[in-house]
Amino acid sequence: MIDYKKIGFKCGLEIHNRLDTKTKLFCNCKPRFSEKQPILIIKRKLRPVAGELGQVDVAAMYEYLRDRTFFYNCYNEETCLICIDEEPPRVINKEVLEIALQITKMLKADIPNEIHIMRKIVIDGSNVCSFQRTAVVGLNGVLGTSLGKVGITNICLEEESAGIVKQDGDEITYRLDRLGIPLIEIGTAPDIKNPEHAKEVAEKLGMIVRSTGKSQRGIGVTRQDVNVSIKKGARVEIKGVQELDILQDVIENEIKRQLGLIEKGETPKEETRVALEDGTTKYTRPLPGGERLYPETDLAPIIIDKKLLSKIRIPETWEQKAKRFSKFLPKEMVNQIIKSEYLEMFEKLHKKYDPLLVASTLTSTTVYLRRSGIDVDVSEEQFDELFSCVKKKEVSKEAIPEILEIMSKEKILVKDAIEETGLKVLSENQLREIVRKILRKHKDLVEKERFSPLMGLVMKEVRGRIAGNMVAKVLKEEMKK
Repeated sequence: MIDYKKIGFKCGLEIHNRLDTKTKLFCNCKPRFSEKQPILIIKRKLRPVAGELGQVDVAAMYEYLRDRTFFYNCYNEETCLICIDEEPPRVINKEVLEIALQITKMLKADIPNEIHIMRKIVIDGSNVCSFQRTAVVGLNGVLGTSLGKVGITNICLEEESAGIVKQDGDEITYRLDRLGIPLIEIGTAPDIKNPEHAKEVAEKLGMIVRSTGKSQRGIGVTRQDVNVSIKKGARVEIKGVQELDILQDVIENEIKRQLGLIEKGETPKEETRVALEDGTTKYTRPLPGGERLYPETDLAPIIIDKKLLSKIRIPETWEQKAKRFSKFLPKEMVNQIIKSEYLEMFEKLHKKYDPLLVASTLTSTTVYLRRSGIDVDVSEEQFDELFSCVKKKEVSKEAIPEILEIMSKEKILVKDAIEETGLKVLSENQLREIVRKILRKHKDLVEKERFSPLMGLVMKEVRGRIAGNMVAKVLKEEMKK
């Protein structure tokens, strides 16, 4: 058992979350991944420049000396001249700015009178112009947790980086549809007490962003960068933790790595590492410093006045949502749906259909299917149609898992999946015929009044085509005859 206080454990997080807006941060391109082939591929070599302090950042120089060549896939509706650095950026997306100010208010942070956009030098190829635009919108905030307050050092708006398509030696291909999607970054003070606390902080900050209703959904939407250090060790930044389930492992493994080096008489170095799927990390480059920042010369400062701030409304917090949901959902299910990627979908659908059914489907059923190796790829409109079919008694709720499985595997519509599975709702008369047939075949169980085995046989036969309580009712009635 590690005594985190004794080893001088210090930890802070940087949470990055993509926002769901109409356009990208500095252009009018659609902020989404393209499903089409690229219309253009451009080739670039990137070089570092001196930052505002007149020095070249050590991490940028490290990347430059690797002498790599970058190729960028461009798309029709998701890429423009701004994305490929052939045209100056447009003014910042007002929708994004308002979302960032909402989050800043929720974290009780100070909002500057002027927001200045900066360039952060990035030479790893993830941005075609060799820098990322970033702007501080909040400072000195606070987050309440079970182990006390955690300081929020900064809240920033940033451009999302380009996504890697492939790497072949010193040549890397990126896709530019992801580049420029609005990104909110929240940085904490090193107030995190232990790995479990880090997970709590990450979850709470993620819920604050999602409470705006403007967080994108899906894998990779939220990423955690972790800053970790211990006594006699060094500050290490671990980038790209996508799954909260491995966050604790990542931190614990870094502590063990540094302790191991210290025991050998070696001094851990300040560096940037990347998180791997198994919770371990690998070295990527030296730790960057303040030298990589310099002002954006193509965009004027943004004035934040009282009139603008008066329009910013704080949305319902996740604690308030939980309290509201507890009126019609069990406590355990409230916690599940609050943390679920389907939270916004639940908000819309539970008003039209049985809240308990909607919640259990979006949490328990989808989790069960994914653990079974099925990628649940079903849209809000499709879930809506499926619940509508249940409400109209065209299909029973017991059939939902099998229908979702067929829809996800074969990419077909709800009606087609119902038809293919043969899970249309049985009438009561059809059910009675099935029950009578089973009772005639298993007279020994009837004589011994073995209800449970008979119930299992009937449920296996009806395969979700009728509700279980109706099966129980009819079976009891037929057993008495």
